Amino acid sequence: MSLAIIDDDFMVCTDCLMIIANDDASGLDYSLGEEEAEVREHEILEAIAEIQREEGQIAVGDSGKDDEFSSSPCACCGTRLAGARHHCVLLGDSRER
Repeated sequence: MSLAIIDDDFMVCTDCLMIIANDDASGLDYSLGEEEAEVREHEILEAIAEIQREEGQIAVGDSGKDDEFSSSPCACCGTRLAGARHHCVLLGDSRER
């Protein structure tokens, strides 16, 4: 299978980026209580799994395309909380597109 960028405008929140980039959700502990952090991590992991099952692999993109402040929903978890959005890409089978 040959992977290609199938979406070059996949903007995610900081919470999702931590997990996509580092498979690490420990940063959630700084802003949420223990139970809330666990729930949030589960929500994000489910969103990532669904996207990767339905669309393709999520990869960290170009930090130069990050948006310091946005009210757009996160393309991964869907949060509508305003804040930074980080550029990621979706990679998929180039033969399917």
